[in-house]
Amino acid sequence: MARTTTSTSLLATQSPRTTDPGVATPEKAAPSLMAKSELGSLLVHDKDIDFFPHLPSYSDPTTGVLSLLPSSWIPYGQLMRIDRPGGLYAFYFPYLIGIMYAACIAPTAPSPLTLLGLAAILLPFNVLLRGAACAWNDNVDQGFDRRVERCRHRPVARGAVSTTQAHVFTLAQLAVGYPILALLPAPCTPHMAVAVVLFFVYALMKRVTYYPQVVLGFPFAWAIFFCVAALDMDPFSSANAAPTLALFAANILWTVTYDTIYAHQDVADDEKAGVKGMALRFRNSTKLLASILTVGQVALLALCGHWAGFSTLYFIGTVGGVAATMTYYIYDVDLKRPESCGDWFRDQFWIVGSGFMAGLTAEYAMKVIA
Repeated sequence: MARTTTSTSLLATQSPRTTDPGVATPEKAAPSLMAKSELGSLLVHDKDIDFFPHLPSYSDPTTGVLSLLPSSWIPYGQLMRIDRPGGLYAFYFPYLIGIMYAACIAPTAPSPLTLLGLAAILLPFNVLLRGAACAWNDNVDQGFDRRVERCRHRPVARGAVSTTQAHVFTLAQLAVGYPILALLPAPCTPHMAVAVVLFFVYALMKRVTYYPQVVLGFPFAWAIFFCVAALDMDPFSSANAAPTLALFAANILWTVTYDTIYAHQDVADDEKAGVKGMALRFRNSTKLLASILTVGQVALLALCGHWAGFSTLYFIGTVGGVAATMTYYIYDVDLKRPESCGDWFRDQFWIVGSGFMAGLTAEYAMKVIA
């Protein structure tokens, strides 16, 4: 996930701050607020403090999809990140990978129309799932977000949406998404419930551990189990368990890698705010860490193919494709430039994700032809 406050949620405009002696200034207030955040306070009462008085105040967007909304709707569109599709890729690509994998291990190859229909159903669901996760994350992280330059204008942080309104909006998105699950086999619902709980837990982890990205990897990777169940199979059956768990673990490592690199955008502000994460823990050795994680990811993909009995096409397309594209991106990204980390995050879903899909799609095509 992309990292959503402090990866990867997861709505009144901010008024200029005065210099009246009776008003707490950032310089006066920051030490006590830092102490609270270090103790893991969920919400820090700093709504009247501008931590970035030298930067422009918030104004509604005048271009893009958000500019088409009524002004009162804009904060909710921002909570859903409808103007930032990169995070949606983080949610949706594991489901596309899971669909193709499930098609490859199915006793009888499902039709292409079946797979396209499942992908079509899961796209709007993932828009809502991502929106709910981002809204929850923005709510619990509002105190942190006010201290992070990139996140300071998020809707809850700037006061455009109250804590209660954001919680209601989170639940509303889940409620709207629930009927979509009714279109799928019954076992899909408990799998999705686990994923939702894990997304909510992740938002709290950056207060207690330097490894929240590991937690984030689990709900994203849970898409693999979900998609196997969506094609009426048991992901944990004796025939499916080993390769499915290997692919699940490979997706966790992928998430840990890209979200750690993504988090380098905010590493300086995160350190000041008391936010924990792997970008801080490994700030001087992130590329080495990413390389090690990628070796593990590729090895797990190879094990998945071996245990599933996949052909050479899978090993060339998926294993080789992921190895090559991840190696390139780890080499290419400039961790000292936030824009490079952000671009890397968005682009790698299409390039690395295509590597994931290439071998699985070829494997499925061979199964259909046979």
